[in-house]
Amino acid sequence: MKTVFMLNVVRKMGTEVPTLYHSSDSDDFTMASRTLSMLTGNSSDSTEADVMDQKQSAYDALKMMDHIRWSFKSSPTLDHMKREAEAFREIKGEYPHHTVIDIMMDIDYEGAGEQNYWALMAELKDMARDQQTAITVVHHTSESAKGGSPPPRSAIMGKANQLPTLILTLWGDAYAGTLDIATVKNRFGPQDAMGRKFFSMMADPAICLVEEMEQRPPHLFRDGPYVAEEDKVRWDDE
Repeated sequence: MKTVFMLNVVRKMGTEVPTLYHSSDSDDFTMASRTLSMLTGNSSDSTEADVMDQKQSAYDALKMMDHIRWSFKSSPTLDHMKREAEAFREIKGEYPHHTVIDIMMDIDYEGAGEQNYWALMAELKDMARDQQTAITVVHHTSESAKGGSPPPRSAIMGKANQLPTLILTLWGDAYAGTLDIATVKNRFGPQDAMGRKFFSMMADPAICLVEEMEQRPPHLFRDGPYVAEEDKVRWDDE
């Protein structure tokens, strides 16, 4: 559900947030099918057929996400990602406001083979500052982490948890149709490094959709600079 969750975050950000999405773990056909399923509510089997047949309805629906530019290099280097950002600026007149790297372990970088990502995170931090872009990195946690709830911060692989401003961990329950999300690091707000405090969202993997729980105050998609102060989540409220 990592990529599905990320697609829904980008969808909710909307067209006002130009985005560069590095998808090394999934090819263009897979991402087009998943995105189409998320937008239309049709099953992945149906949307895969629509993309394969190049139906006009598929093109029309996917235009809703035309604020995203995609890169599908399977083992991107830092130089490749920087060139993609420069190409984005050449076309759009500015760097992307949001850059997604999905996933970290595919980056071709010294130390990646030993799953030591500390130096890589420092490079990404510099990239974010130079381009004035928010970088979101999709990453793995250790398989040794116990299931049943979002993994703790200590389960994040490869020393990748020291520099990020915000870290969320996920746990999906296919039977309940939920995705539990824990804020295990938050430099500017409440956090629970053990992942014991989390909130749940509705998740339907069949149509690649993640949404707020209707019966609860929204947590994730009702926060940030574009949300009025009176509508924002108060994380200190139980």
